[in-house]
Amino acid sequence: MPSESTREGAVPNWTLRVVLGLCVSALVIVGYQLKNDQRSPAATTTTTLRTTPSTTASVPTTTNRSSTSTTPTTPPPQPSKNLPPPVVNMAAFKPPGAGCRFSTGAPIPTTPSDTSTTSGPTTSTSSSTIVPTISAIGHCTVLEIGDSLGNDLGWGLARQLGHDHEVHLVQADKSASGLLTPWFYNWPQKETVLLAQNKPQLVIITFGANDEQNLKVDGHVLAFGSAPWVTAYTDLITKMATAATKTGAYVLWVGMPIMQPNGYRQGMVLLNSVFAKVATTVPGMTFLPTWELFANAKGQFEVAARVNNIPSLVREADGIHFSYVGENVIATYVTRTIGEVYHVQVTPEAAMYIDR
Repeated sequence: MPSESTREGAVPNWTLRVVLGLCVSALVIVGYQLKNDQRSPAATTTTTLRTTPSTTASVPTTTNRSSTSTTPTTPPPQPSKNLPPPVVNMAAFKPPGAGCRFSTGAPIPTTPSDTSTTSGPTTSTSSSTIVPTISAIGHCTVLEIGDSLGNDLGWGLARQLGHDHEVHLVQADKSASGLLTPWFYNWPQKETVLLAQNKPQLVIITFGANDEQNLKVDGHVLAFGSAPWVTAYTDLITKMATAATKTGAYVLWVGMPIMQPNGYRQGMVLLNSVFAKVATTVPGMTFLPTWELFANAKGQFEVAARVNNIPSLVREADGIHFSYVGENVIATYVTRTIGEVYHVQVTPEAAMYIDR
């Protein structure tokens, strides 16, 4: 049991402890308040400089940074330059009707009674020549046929031309098909049916990817690349193009792009030469080369390129077909060619160009 003297001394000790505790608490509170008072002016000043337009010095700097970060510095995509022009047959060919204003600018025979008048978007310059001017496209049906590369082009065209309500695009490709395998898919017969069903004013044709093979004529096998083979293949291309032009439709034959497989690539060079030659003999036919469009500056195959200033894959891993971006690149090229060759106003929906 604690003594009396101990109990009496405990009271002063407890009182002292309480008083000292209150003093320490008061000092802590005062110190915290003083610290906050010292930070507040600086914080307020910083906030004001960042947000108040009337404050000088820092506001222009902030505004300039914002302007730089939001203003695009990359110029809009532009068409590729230094590409070979299309082979356009300028022989007499009557432009399509049905409200479609396609015209190649080919000399169109007229009679003396016609010289004072014009039809559609054309302007008379003499008694024997009518030169077209650029005009609204009118209502046009475009039939697109081909093999698997034709499929790639057709999908791209659906995206680039899909916004244009004046253009009715009919995509009728067949993967794994070609012009030399009628037992699998008879394209001459199919073309006749498609022409009758759709009555197009323009037929876009893409063949060749599966035509690097021997050709059988009258029971004789002609070796690919031989002179007889070239003659027979030329005749086949001519018949395909003429079948369309006889109905009053223009033909835009899209050439094969550069390929990665070396031996296969050489065969494509031969096919393109045939397409170009036929275009010079069939009125209303145009051959559009695409080889240089997808070759690099050294004329070599590349699976990727800068498209609209963005590094992109343009070809598939097989070195033959197009990627999604590649489809858009070739479709942009074809769409612009339609406008330039046939003298109509047509614009790609989302143009994609390989930077040169």
